[in-house]
Amino acid sequence: MTSGEEGNPAESTRGLSRRQSRRKAFELLFELNYRPQLTADLILSRTFHEPEVQELHRYDEDNDGYVAGFLDAGACRFIDELVHAVKDHEQQLDHELAQYPHDWSYDRIGIAERILLQLALAEMVYLGTSYKVVINETLDMAKLYAQEEARRFINGILGAAVRNLEQIRARASAEEQ
Repeated sequence: MTSGEEGNPAESTRGLSRRQSRRKAFELLFELNYRPQLTADLILSRTFHEPEVQELHRYDEDNDGYVAGFLDAGACRFIDELVHAVKDHEQQLDHELAQYPHDWSYDRIGIAERILLQLALAEMVYLGTSYKVVINETLDMAKLYAQEEARRFINGILGAAVRNLEQIRARASAEEQ
């Protein structure tokens, strides 16, 4: 087997990058949206600990936008933080995000676009990631997961949220106390 072949043990030990981890968190949140009987803890446990799921993620060719790679401790921790930041604060995130689309009802936003917005705002507010990194990564994910015309819309909403980021963080902090 050469190093580029599927199933190569050397390839399987490379952990997911932060970008891939964000995409994996998006995938899990998308699944949770369509499978409400599952909990975040259950889907994360399945993803991180079930051998069949680990094998699928490790050796998949990363086709069709699905994330492939080894879920090392760092990737698992970051994915867990992202998924929980969204699921634990989903109502607050939606409340904050609903203030920004002036020409469109937030309730009419597509599922993929809503999850991308929730994920981005949660990462900025609860994980403290730089807004520049988050917006760039979110727009890149939107190319894969959202409708083409949605990228401008997502950029506009996140830009508006960034202008109010300190107030959003203050409200989030007050809510947690």
